[in-house]
Amino acid sequence: MAQLVLHLTGPFRVTGADGHAETGLSRRGCGLLAYLACQPGYRAERGLLADLLWSDRSEAQARASLRQELSVLRRRLPDGALHADRQAVWLDETAEVEGVVGPGTFLQGFDLPSEGFEDWLRATRAARDDAVQPAAKPVAPLVAPARTEQPSLAVVPFDELGVDPGDMFADGIVEEITGALSRVRAFHVVARQSVYAVPIRSLSLPETARALGVDYLIEGSVRRSQNRVRIWVQLVRGRDGHTLWSERFDDTLGDLFDLQDRVAIQVAGQLAPSLRAAEIARARRHAPEERSAYELTLTALPHFWVHDRTENERAIALLDAALRKRPDYGPALAQRAWCHAHRCCYLWSAEPSAARQAARADFAAALPLVDDHAPALTALSAAAALALRDFRQSEDLVRRALAIDPNNAWAWLRLGWASCYLGRTEEALVCFDRAEMLSPYDPFSFNIAFGRSACLRARKDFDGAIALIEKGMRAAPRALWAYRMLFGTLWLKGDKAAAIEAGRKWRAAHPWLSRQVLLESLPSWDHDPDYIDLLTRFDELIPES
Repeated sequence: MAQLVLHLTGPFRVTGADGHAETGLSRRGCGLLAYLACQPGYRAERGLLADLLWSDRSEAQARASLRQELSVLRRRLPDGALHADRQAVWLDETAEVEGVVGPGTFLQGFDLPSEGFEDWLRATRAARDDAVQPAAKPVAPLVAPARTEQPSLAVVPFDELGVDPGDMFADGIVEEITGALSRVRAFHVVARQSVYAVPIRSLSLPETARALGVDYLIEGSVRRSQNRVRIWVQLVRGRDGHTLWSERFDDTLGDLFDLQDRVAIQVAGQLAPSLRAAEIARARRHAPEERSAYELTLTALPHFWVHDRTENERAIALLDAALRKRPDYGPALAQRAWCHAHRCCYLWSAEPSAARQAARADFAAALPLVDDHAPALTALSAAAALALRDFRQSEDLVRRALAIDPNNAWAWLRLGWASCYLGRTEEALVCFDRAEMLSPYDPFSFNIAFGRSACLRARKDFDGAIALIEKGMRAAPRALWAYRMLFGTLWLKGDKAAAIEAGRKWRAAHPWLSRQVLLESLPSWDHDPDYIDLLTRFDELIPES
């Protein structure tokens, strides 16, 4: 007779061999037991369990919570009922544990505040309903769309070519990509077990999207030949199956787990900008007054990343409109803090102290609202550096963002700038390289060039720094503030004539510029004192034309 009985239909309960209910089990502990009881061999991978039960936390936090919950469960359950190692968690499937399934609703009345668990529970209930009533019916959502305004997506099983039918390499790729994307708080990712509950092979792409209740799908294939592997991935719009982004990854078969990690990192990094662009296009189909706070925040971004004073004000106006609809919308507050920081740092305001104060107010309002939102934490990191003049806090915030989403290109960009400001130029260059690898066609790629230039200038490589400034300005021709970088770097190189020409263009774009405005506007740099000294003496060094 089993020492532990899990009653999975009707109200969920756990009883011992004597029929008495086990007490002292937490809600998540019960959810963990219920999930294990439904898996082959009563076994599940630790990372999947952590994400299932604590979807709202970073990977490190979720794994720590899982360790704590396992410790509690071992003390509450009969000896030998629950086992775990570094890779997996499992229930004893001999005479120790038994999962009982009978008539009634699966886990009736049971829920958890975790999107991954809700997805699995909803899909499992739907699959049981289909098994009881197998008659043909129209494809209806098995997984409800996310409760937020953000887009939802699912990674469907990849085709695997040129291998034995039982090979699991492609499934490993799908699992790693799903895990990497699940850490991005800018969109909702349907849990892998929910996807596998849908008969995808018999459905078209739009039917699959409707069945999963998602806006976008990620599909692909894996082809192996001897020691080479080619992985093809594409992002598909759910409503019509239209391909929005595709990429091919060629690699060698060495350490399979390392290969899966590398592919997942690149997919997660490159997918986010493409998905963001698709969502911006979708939001723009609505008139500004009809857009939600989320859509208004999205449509502010193309104005923001132009790095132009007028466009930045348009971005602020859209963010103002978003916050009139939702005054506590953290991502909009964080993004507006970054916009105000740009007004200050790039000398776009004749009253930099007012711009700095506006950035500070939005920063303070947003910070408690965006604890687990990597893009918003990245925006606050930028505001801390450019307006609050606090490079240490800037670094702390962006490292929090990367703990949540280690594949966020903008976070790596901001960590590069923070490291540069703190004098760690070698580390900064590695961060800029990482940002470019993750998102090689990012709309902020020009700022990667400017960041690298600042590092090279601090290391006295003036020719390299000048080439990078010119590259960045070709990519962002309206970023006229960058003439100040060109002026200072050319002067340090010794090319005073070219420096004065660049300086005059800088002054022409900022007619209100004065030494006082400059000193009130710039961040508190000390990593490159010769450059800062030149900027503060601009009115002596740049004669009137």
